[in-house]
Amino acid sequence: MSTREQSAVTHEQADPVEPAPVMAVPAPAAAGNAKVRMLALGLWGVVGGLLVYGVVQTVMKAGALFGG
Repeated sequence: MSTREQSAVTHEQADPVEPAPVMAVPAPAAAGNAKVRMLALGLWGVVGGLLVYGVVQTVMKAGALFGG
């Protein structure tokens, strides 16, 4: 029996490899620091406000340009 045939027989007889079970990994605990949370919310407010400001300016400029 050739090496190729032995390899094929061995491969066919081998048990299929089962994947490892997937286990839920808990999310890391938040810092819980109230000051950090307030700063993060403030940053979201500033960025959101600037985004709204940019959209309003774009709408006003487009209105002036195309509105005549």
